[in-house]
Amino acid sequence: ISYVSHCIEISNSKCSKCTIWHSRNDNGTLCDEHVVWWVLFIIILFAIFVIIIFILSFVLTIKHIDNKMHQKEIAKTTTLFKISHSNITFIQLGDDVVVNRTELNFGDQIDVDTQQRELLCVGNTSKHNMKIQITTKSATIKKYEFDSNPKIIVLPSGEACEFEILLTLNCTTNINQSIMLVTNLFTKRNDVIKKLTITATSKLTTRLDPDELQEDNILGEGSFGIVYKGKYRNNDVVIKKMKLCNNNDIIDDFTKEVAMLDKFRSEFIVHFYGAVFIPNKICMVTELAKFGSLQDLMNNKNSEEIDMKLRVKFIIDAARGIQYLHSNDILHRDIKPDNVLVFSLDLNNKVNAKLTDFGASRNVNMLMTNMTFTKGVGTPKYMAPEILNKEHYKKPADVYSFAITTLECFLWGEAFPKSTYIFPWTIADDVASGKRPITIKTLDEKYRNVIEKCWKQNTQERCTIIEIIDELKTII
Repeated sequence: ISYVSHCIEISNSKCSKCTIWHSRNDNGTLCDEHVVWWVLFIIILFAIFVIIIFILSFVLTIKHIDNKMHQKEIAKTTTLFKISHSNITFIQLGDDVVVNRTELNFGDQIDVDTQQRELLCVGNTSKHNMKIQITTKSATIKKYEFDSNPKIIVLPSGEACEFEILLTLNCTTNINQSIMLVTNLFTKRNDVIKKLTITATSKLTTRLDPDELQEDNILGEGSFGIVYKGKYRNNDVVIKKMKLCNNNDIIDDFTKEVAMLDKFRSEFIVHFYGAVFIPNKICMVTELAKFGSLQDLMNNKNSEEIDMKLRVKFIIDAARGIQYLHSNDILHRDIKPDNVLVFSLDLNNKVNAKLTDFGASRNVNMLMTNMTFTKGVGTPKYMAPEILNKEHYKKPADVYSFAITTLECFLWGEAFPKSTYIFPWTIADDVASGKRPITIKTLDEKYRNVIEKCWKQNTQERCTIIEIIDELKTII
């Protein structure tokens, strides 16, 4: 044996048995290395088993640590308590779910765009853990934003949780909606859904609820969208509905016009009820003028039906609207008969006409002194010469547009008749060079004097809107 390495048994002077990792040769004189496959297989299986146990232990430990950390985070923001230790009166909803109330009333006169908060306690009276979450499936979700904290929680048996219910109203509205309390005991496949009610009423603001608008017949259509006659809370209104588009410039202009209208407080500016900002329903709502625009009246009634005193009153009211804008450093930039609305034909009424359409209006301070006619703002035949010449312009540009509007109102016709001005560009060329419409010659001198003071070529020589009002009062 001593001569044959790894031999552990000898017979007839030959090695008959070797150690486990060796086998004897045919002559019995050597013990060669030999792999024992079944032993190697057992070792590999054992190694795999140990690795799996290690990985599982590691994963479970990490999950346990993560769960502990998560529970600590929940504990920071969530109130958990034993139902038996609480003096809260719970209401049975069935399926081992209890709550402290079935209706969440956020109250009346709620501020729009301001988050409101109410608390709801939900308990688990079963013998098992219960998963709980609160959600809503309302189709009118765009009118408000709903959230809960925690969003989801697993309640141990006999415990309750305090949910923070958050509500933000996006418009002037009154809601009475169901929210879903979804529970699962993990012993059943299907969730159990319990309904609770949330109620809230907002303050009256200019952010309107589209469901309160009633569209009737179409009044007109433009590049921005369609104008409807309609109703809002029993008031006759004009609904200016924006076409569906992804043009950010149009949406920005709409937002600026709404923001400006929301600040206006003048009886000579068309009353602004508000606007809808909910996607696919964007529109603005203003009061309806019984007789339409001054241009509509000129088209539908002859000069004998509207006497000069009433025409002057229309112009004075429009001037007072401009005065309000200018006193707040705002330029209208698109004054014309289409943008003067007629509300009454009775001279005894305080207000007969109002200014409208502020889509082109801008604050003087925002414009500074560098605003030129680079964006084609306004209507060409009413544009001041400084705008046509692409020069800087300010309030006198509105005064010039007012002069052309006044001329057409007094004439009860066009300032630039097509019979004389065949091509549109000849109007711009004439005005830019200092010429004015010859149609003014048909007016009496007292009317001509007022208009001529408004359309001087030199902007510094033009009357202010306050001076114009004083002049007009003397001729009515």
